[in-house]
Amino acid sequence: GKVWEEVQRKQRSLGTDSPSSALADTFRDYESRIGQFRDSLQPVEGAVGMVVAVNGKIVSIDLLDKPSTCQKVWGRLLTGFILDALESGSSGQQASTENAEAILASINGLPWEPVETVGEGLDYRAETEGVVASALTLDGHLIHTSASVAV
Repeated sequence: GKVWEEVQRKQRSLGTDSPSSALADTFRDYESRIGQFRDSLQPVEGAVGMVVAVNGKIVSIDLLDKPSTCQKVWGRLLTGFILDALESGSSGQQASTENAEAILASINGLPWEPVETVGEGLDYRAETEGVVASALTLDGHLIHTSASVAV
């Protein structure tokens, strides 16, 4: 299906090979470089989220309920984005705060539709032009909001 096609495309782009087409093999091939980036991209004290940009274009915004949650999921969130950045190369361009604020404003006030979850909590989705957002709540408290931006 489409997921396996994307995994194979990413592997070709990065010059990695996996007999089973497992993305884990690609992560293993790039483990050292991913580790270097992860070590240099630590959250600042009190951080409750991240804005991820690749070549100056924001690809994701993740907001969490509290700093301890952010610390807990930081590495997992970051690893996939690092692989995307390695695939794209570096243009040296930086994203702007104004762009991040515009993305957040674009999802503010959208109608959020509930979707089924496999775990605890309630999951909601919202879409606007070029942005797909999700929000996870637990016991009435917002735990994680994510906005993925089409590039």
